[in-house]
Amino acid sequence: MTAALPQADQGTGGGGRRHGRDLREFARGGAIGLVSSVIAAASGFLLTVVVARTLGVAEAGVFFVVVALFTIVAEIAELGADTGLVRTTARLRALGRVDELRRLMIVSHVPVVVVGVLCSVGAYLAAPWIADRFVDPADAGTAVTLLRISAPFLGLMALTRVALGGTRGLGSVTAYSLINNVLLPGARPLLVGLVFVLGLGAAGVMVAWTAPIAASFVAAVLVLWRMVPRAEAGHRPGDATAGAATGEAGTRRGSTGREFWAFSGPRGVAAAVEIALVWANVPLVAMLVSSEEAGVYATANRFVSTGTLVLQAARIAIAPQVAAMLARDERDRAGHLNSLATRWVVLASWPIYLVLASFGPFLLALFGEGFTGGAVTLAVLAGAMLLALGAGNVQTVLLMGGKSSWSLANKSVALAVNIVLTLLLVPPFGIAGAAAAWAVAMLIDTVAAALQVRYLLGLRLDVRRVAVTGLWALAWFGLTGVALRTVLGTSAPVFVLYAVVACAGYAATLWRLRHSLGGAEFLGAVRNRGARQGESA
Repeated sequence: MTAALPQADQGTGGGGRRHGRDLREFARGGAIGLVSSVIAAASGFLLTVVVARTLGVAEAGVFFVVVALFTIVAEIAELGADTGLVRTTARLRALGRVDELRRLMIVSHVPVVVVGVLCSVGAYLAAPWIADRFVDPADAGTAVTLLRISAPFLGLMALTRVALGGTRGLGSVTAYSLINNVLLPGARPLLVGLVFVLGLGAAGVMVAWTAPIAASFVAAVLVLWRMVPRAEAGHRPGDATAGAATGEAGTRRGSTGREFWAFSGPRGVAAAVEIALVWANVPLVAMLVSSEEAGVYATANRFVSTGTLVLQAARIAIAPQVAAMLARDERDRAGHLNSLATRWVVLASWPIYLVLASFGPFLLALFGEGFTGGAVTLAVLAGAMLLALGAGNVQTVLLMGGKSSWSLANKSVALAVNIVLTLLLVPPFGIAGAAAAWAVAMLIDTVAAALQVRYLLGLRLDVRRVAVTGLWALAWFGLTGVALRTVLGTSAPVFVLYAVVACAGYAATLWRLRHSLGGAEFLGAVRNRGARQGESA
């Protein structure tokens, strides 16, 4: 569901034109981001199925532990420069300072190159030590092999994400979406499937998982290399007036690096904490219980990641716009756009998590019988995501408002809570305890960010309309799922019946309410996205 446009938006005044332009920008970016995110989610799901079927529960657990550690270290190596480029590039363009873009690209990438090389070398050398601490002794040899195969790609992964952050800040949702959400995740299940056919084992699976990173790196750098001169050439001389009016245009070039790293430094730490919050429980479960249980937990967590595709699409679409609006102190406009995006996130995401919570046993059986024990874990994770997604893109708004230090504080507290609760709850409750720990930590992070956006940044969220959207999803996908599961069980025919009834009822409800939901305006903006580009900030 989306926020209905106010009456003023449909008029001919300046506010109406601005909201209409914002809607076109969000619709264009959101549509592209959503399609690519669906591809990424489907690819990630397929990859998990193929890995689970190829390696079995124990070796799949080792693989996912290595993937978790790789993801955390790669995020650390980015130093926050990916998000920093989205925000700073959008700000420079909005304030007429495009002459600083080239320096910004150098300032942002060079430290990442250095740290990336150090991380790759360190991971390769420390592989035996890491394996001894995070996997079962019987699987240590496999873990060392996988760690050393993946280590050289750590720096490339970090640089790829930073370069893609630059393309987003320069206004290209398409480049980011095609490379990060189509090329990289799409190639992985295809290559792992080939490994399965050839019978190459865990080492072959890791090669298949890491190889697409190199192709993505080359593509991202080439696209960014072409976009910077175009942004400079497309700059209108009159645009600098806005920067001068706010005192920004006279800023020395030397301030670009300080401005960038003052934001990106805390963001880099926060991003590392954030990714650790997502992945840390996989190696912790392996350490506290077994590699097999870590594989089950990681598989359930894969479902949760798949469901965030709409949130990712909205984030990709609104981040540069929100950064530009807040740079111009257009808080009402930024709040309106955030409310619009949040309603669409809830409308499209809540059904996914309600399905996961209702029919977890059936869905986990797709990976093999050894994974069905994660049904309770999946339900707990899905329930936490329902509440987190109800807050929408508060994390993105906080970052685009320049408050990376606030984000760091929130996520540090959340990670500490997660680790402590995981250590306390996993021994008596297993992976369900790990899920509960993660759920509490996620809610702490979300509530803190939501309060900061509302009361410190001053952006309002239309809570009533978001709640109404969620209630319709809860009625059709939650109550219907519980009723059918209680009466008929979780077999494949029951799941098909559930999907048909819930989807048909939900679609009919949304169609009936389409005018109050602003659906006509949104779909019209998607259809017309090529006719008018609007402001690319």
